[in-house]
Amino acid sequence: MEEQKTKDRSPHYTAEFLTALHLAACRERLERDGATEITGRGLGPTLAPIQQTVTVKPNDEFVIERGFPWAIQPIRFVGYLDHDEDGKGTWVHGTITHDTYNQVLIEGMIIFMGFFVLTVLFFLRLKVRALAVSLPLLLILLLVFSARWRTLRRSTEGVARWVRRKLYLTAEQVNKR
Repeated sequence: MEEQKTKDRSPHYTAEFLTALHLAACRERLERDGATEITGRGLGPTLAPIQQTVTVKPNDEFVIERGFPWAIQPIRFVGYLDHDEDGKGTWVHGTITHDTYNQVLIEGMIIFMGFFVLTVLFFLRLKVRALAVSLPLLLILLLVFSARWRTLRRSTEGVARWVRRKLYLTAEQVNKR
């Protein structure tokens, strides 16, 4: 069942490539970035500042976690480093095991429940004008949170790209060093 879930994932959620770097060099590059803050532009990174931690285990498994405020669970990428049998480098492969999909659903549900309660309270006080007050509030909240949700989605899809940028080198690039 878990294997089927992994196969149905977006290609943005997985990384699988052969790098010309040796296993020790891959480990060192991952360990060098133990904890970093992911930055960006606009309102989204302000609403969802993301902190990334990288853990490399002795069995050549690595875990990248991106945490953010009010997170149910952090974004988690689990990957493995394997020797290439041809001796040309290291196989790097992994996938995102925890994404922000449920986080966005729950936050959206809370917004609509809050909208409903607020509309009822306004209706008791303002009668028909309640919708004229609460509907713009709902739209403003949805606009603000959509910036947060877009940032979380970009950060989720960015984990696999980060792994490729960090570890992928061709044989020519390694030889030039």
